[in-house]
Amino acid sequence: MRNFGYVATTAIFQAPTVLVLVIGLVLATTAGRRLPRPARLLTLSGLGVLLLGTMLSLAWTLLLPELLSSVRGRSNFQLLSLTMNGLLALTYPLGVGLLIAAVLTGRRASGAEAGPSGGGQPVPGGQPVPPAGPGWGADGGAHVPAQWGGRSQPDGPADAGAGRL
Repeated sequence: MRNFGYVATTAIFQAPTVLVLVIGLVLATTAGRRLPRPARLLTLSGLGVLLLGTMLSLAWTLLLPELLSSVRGRSNFQLLSLTMNGLLALTYPLGVGLLIAAVLTGRRASGAEAGPSGGGQPVPGGQPVPPAGPGWGADGGAHVPAQWGGRSQPDGPADAGAGRL
C-alpha cells in the first residue's frame, strides 16, 4: 500500500497511450472491407506490438521498486535491466514500422491522377476520356460554377465564416 501513489501516477500517465492503441485496434478490427486485408493485418500487428511494448514498459516501471529490493547483486539487476530495456527498445521501431508498412500497402508507385487537372476519368471500357469536349475549356480546365460568388475559394472574412455556427 505504501506505493499506491507511485502506481496510480504511473497508470494515469500511461492510460492515454493504452487507450489510443486499444481504440486503434478496435477500429482496425471493425474496418472490414474499407481496408485491404494486408493493410489491416499490418495495422493490427503494429498496434499490437506497440500495445505490448507499452504494457511491458508499464509493468517494468511498476515492478522496478520491488526488483530493486529483491534482486541479489548489482550484476543480476543490470542484466535484467539490460534485457528489459533492449526488448522495449525494439518494440517501438517495430510497431511504427509495421504501421508505416500498413499505410503504404496496396499503394501504386506513382500517385493517382484524377480530376480536371490530372487527366481523364476512366470509363467502364478502361480507356480514359480525353480532357476536352463539352464542359472543358481550351486550356484543359473544367467550367465548374464557383461556390463563393464567382471565386473558387473563400477570400474574404465574410466568405470564410459563412458555414460556421
